[in-house]
Amino acid sequence: MGVEEMLSAIEAAETVEALTELLQRFVESHGFSGFAFMDAGSPLQGIPFSIGTSGEAWEEEYRSNRFFQVDPCVDLARRTNKPFLWSDISLPAKAGGRKSGALKTMEAALDHRFTNGVTIPYHFADHLGRVFSSSSVFFWKSRREELIALFSRPRVRQDLHLVMLYWAQRMMDLTAHARAQPQRFVDEEGKPLVEVSLTDRERDVLAWAAHGKTVPETAIILSVSEDTVVTHMRNAMRKLGSETKTHAVVKAIYLNLINV
Repeated sequence: MGVEEMLSAIEAAETVEALTELLQRFVESHGFSGFAFMDAGSPLQGIPFSIGTSGEAWEEEYRSNRFFQVDPCVDLARRTNKPFLWSDISLPAKAGGRKSGALKTMEAALDHRFTNGVTIPYHFADHLGRVFSSSSVFFWKSRREELIALFSRPRVRQDLHLVMLYWAQRMMDLTAHARAQPQRFVDEEGKPLVEVSLTDRERDVLAWAAHGKTVPETAIILSVSEDTVVTHMRNAMRKLGSETKTHAVVKAIYLNLINV
């Protein structure tokens, strides 16, 4: 399933089960064994809302040991907007013969044959300005070097990021009532809570970004300077309340401001 087809399927999904099945097929097509999505904004909160296909054994161990409070991937996800590999994280050494919570978490993951993984952070503000954070993980059971090689491909990184952000937004909307939280971007009829007005050029740069085009490539396509493309993208991000280009693209698609 291609990215455009995947985004359309996500938008059409009406249940958590349908969304879960969709994403599982997508991650498997990229070589991952499963995924986990967790709405965890604070390390001090109780057991966070989560859903995934990583397996009951791992999910139970993760919850019972409260790894979500010490998981180095969750910690980093709260402080960055960029997707990253587990293997990118430097774990603390043992202190006085005792293992840190971060080290225990990653060793436990390896015990479940997860050799590596991709974590995708998701930060956004709702229509009232409240900030929310969540993160998604794609689990890898093959040789860790194989994922490093796969993740080094820019188009793969962008596809995983774009699909996951769009999926996460749809999941948050479908589960908002169960979690006693308001819909993020749309009301019960699917209409935007906040009207966003983009210029034609802002829509253009977002649309080409959705197709994986770089700033230089977009500049050539639109016959404008690279600085002009950057300016339009920056303005679009500001209007959409997005900190990253990818999040701006996802939000624009979600609000039907651009098509892919």
